[in-house]
Amino acid sequence: MKQHIRKINTVLLFAVAATITSCSIDDIKPYNKLTTENTVRDEASAQLVLNGVYDLGKEFDVSFFPLHLAAYGNEGLLTGSISGSKGFNTNEVPVDNIFLANLYNGHYKIINSCNFLIQELEAGKAIGISDTKKAEMVGEAKFQRAFTYFNLLRYFGEFYDLNSTYGVVLRTNFATTLEAKPRNTVLEVYNQIEEDLLYAAANGPVYIDHFYSGSLAAKALLSKVYLYKGNFSEAAALADEVINNDEGYALEANYADIFSKSFNSSEVIFAPFTGPGNEGKTSMDQVNRTSYSQSLKNLADAQVGATNDGSLDGLGSGYDPRFAFAYAETTKKSNTNGKYPFLSTIASQGNTLYHLRLAEIYLIKAEAEARKTGGDLDIALESLNEIRNRVGVTEKNFSDKATLLNDIRQEKLLELFFENGEGWFDIVRYHSLGNLTASSVKPSLISTNQFVLPIPLQVIAGNKAIIPNKGY
Repeated sequence: MKQHIRKINTVLLFAVAATITSCSIDDIKPYNKLTTENTVRDEASAQLVLNGVYDLGKEFDVSFFPLHLAAYGNEGLLTGSISGSKGFNTNEVPVDNIFLANLYNGHYKIINSCNFLIQELEAGKAIGISDTKKAEMVGEAKFQRAFTYFNLLRYFGEFYDLNSTYGVVLRTNFATTLEAKPRNTVLEVYNQIEEDLLYAAANGPVYIDHFYSGSLAAKALLSKVYLYKGNFSEAAALADEVINNDEGYALEANYADIFSKSFNSSEVIFAPFTGPGNEGKTSMDQVNRTSYSQSLKNLADAQVGATNDGSLDGLGSGYDPRFAFAYAETTKKSNTNGKYPFLSTIASQGNTLYHLRLAEIYLIKAEAEARKTGGDLDIALESLNEIRNRVGVTEKNFSDKATLLNDIRQEKLLELFFENGEGWFDIVRYHSLGNLTASSVKPSLISTNQFVLPIPLQVIAGNKAIIPNKGY
């Protein structure tokens, strides 16, 4: 692959001055005693820190959580030995799950690294850097901070209730010492996310490789945040702006090309760089320890031909082409899921994480348009059918708004299964908005307490100011 000036494989740990060495998010200590005086000196050294922020998103403890989310929702099952798997299939995750503690702390490592870079750049520590370049780098760091907080809120906070006090702890200043802090409200966390993304959208770089987070990625993520907040008009408008971009992002004509091209796909808005040797890989090869759920299989079967006529032999037939591509004998590859075809060997490119891709933005536009006051349901249906047409399944027809919303949710499941947990978050959102009953989608969801994962016991022990989630 062409080598870019800002190679993503630069290791953060010697440049960022922040890592977590215990099981508490508050035990933040500098690595190798680096200080703010000798880390960021110019554009090149600032770039090393930023590259390291990207690298942290591929670390083991954060880079294969989509598999857990697939099992927690209704798209898949954890079938083999996988770190932290206990309770995810049945929505009974224990508070002493050490993987969750590592996941939680791993996200705060990213946030603290972002805080460090933002602080140093805004303090003028990068000598000789242009104002434009500095603003772009701050924009990238603020996108990463916003994205990380959005995930933390969805994992450990009541993200579906703007009036809830059960958010997550906001940390917007770089720290090297212990500071126990209580949880912020859900709305406070969303406001911080929105503030960061507005800056990133206005100042982030454009016409960049898809493994960097630029202005368009910020707009795409902000459209999703607005959807979650219930700002449907803003979500629809911003999603439309992203879809009609002038940076060359477009749906792939062939669904399979998304996953063979990886982060180079024209429809991938943001996905981490991976490469052979020491370039860095995620742990998504562990998808071979999972399987599809019966509900996903049934949904895929219902899209094509007669019921119960699907076959996964050869290229697969009788199923939605996306399901067949992932699981048919010819296309499922060695990891047993064609979306993640690369092995974990040194020579392998490695599998990326599909954090944001354009197909999801079409479906965000569809849902937001359907939900907003005075929304055009024909436009919503058209956006939905753009995704169905791409894979050659029959277009949906309009019958009523409730059916259209359900069609959009199911389409997102068919399009994004095992990618980023959207199937699970949609169950929670649709239940909260009165569009479905969660237990009807997955019988083990018997309490709304299960909509939020437990704050890990190790984190509560390390930060006495944190109130546990309900029911744990």
